Amino acid sequence: MLGLTALPEPVRRALKWDATSAAIGGVSAGALFPFLGVILRRDLHASAYVIAMLTAAGSVGNLFNPFVAHFIRDRVKLPYAIWPPVVSRSLFLLMPLAFIAPTFAAIAMAAAAIGSLAGPAYAAVIRDAYPVERRGFLMGLVRVLWVAGAMLGAILGGYLLEHFSYRWVFPIASIVGIAAVVAFARIGVPAAPEATTEQQRARVFDAFKVLLTDRVFRVYAAAFFLWGLGNLILNPVFPIFQVDVLKISNRWVGYLAMTTSGMSVLGYLYWGRLLDRQGPFRLLLQVLAFSAIAPLTYFFAHNVPTLLIASAAQGLAFSGGDLGYVNAALRFGRREAVTYYAGTFAFLQALRGIPGPFIGAALAEWLGPRPVFLVALGLWTASAAIAFLGWRRAQGQPEPDV
Repeated sequence: MLGLTALPEPVRRALKWDATSAAIGGVSAGALFPFLGVILRRDLHASAYVIAMLTAAGSVGNLFNPFVAHFIRDRVKLPYAIWPPVVSRSLFLLMPLAFIAPTFAAIAMAAAAIGSLAGPAYAAVIRDAYPVERRGFLMGLVRVLWVAGAMLGAILGGYLLEHFSYRWVFPIASIVGIAAVVAFARIGVPAAPEATTEQQRARVFDAFKVLLTDRVFRVYAAAFFLWGLGNLILNPVFPIFQVDVLKISNRWVGYLAMTTSGMSVLGYLYWGRLLDRQGPFRLLLQVLAFSAIAPLTYFFAHNVPTLLIASAAQGLAFSGGDLGYVNAALRFGRREAVTYYAGTFAFLQALRGIPGPFIGAALAEWLGPRPVFLVALGLWTASAAIAFLGWRRAQGQPEPDV
């Protein structure tokens, strides 16, 4: 089926446990993340800036990823892909204490920041797990199962939150998330230490040299930066618009999340093959086209059901952007530098991720939420121009060593 039986045994084992982990983790994520901003705004009356802090939290962790990449370069990677998400998801067990917005936000922000530290190690494990010629497709399949779990989690989360407090629903979801990490720990790909020298081990800022030495990666990072900045500006604006303008219910939050997840299933299957065949620049250009549908829909929306169109487009765009993000280090970096590529790319995303949500919150307070949707469209136009130039420049460039 889909050529999976022809894969070598180690690859099939890695796919089995990666997929199992994704399916279980999706249930946890679907029951948690779509509801955080809405609960903060509606139930705990948080300001736009508190919601922005929640959105920016993962980027705070990403700031340290170049240093994490340097620290783990001469170590086995798998443990460093496991412990950050275990700690991150365990923090949601503290939600019974979150009676006020600051406590709720602090728990969620700490969880996001710590969880993001697994990025470089995860990239190294996945690079060693899957063959380069089918990596995008296999990662897409795994994410399809994650999305299926997230759809189920969103439905269950929406139902449970209509009848029980988030202070009890979220800890249960976190236990499910920890079970997902336990499954990933059985992937059987330790990701061995990378070849290095004493001089390289002593110079942590070598991680940033990939931006100076790899011109095509630098262009891709710039285009991806602007696409992500637009998304981050909009992240706090979406729940503000949903709650303040359209008076959304938890049930409809679940419906929108389920729609996003459902379209992501189709997206991952499509984007994985596109990535393998045409590369990351062509993927990003198409992602930008789908991304534009969501803010345009919100700009003209006057009822909640209209947002289903935006959620469908977001599902397609998110799945493509996710594969593009994870594959940035894998596609451009040679094996001995994959953690440095991953760490540096995450650092760049942190530079946009910290100010981006606050820019969105400030603009929403100043202009109202609707005009902010047009700001993202302007950034994505610039991103598309850079991505097109990068695609032209990358033509004929050889693949890195694998």
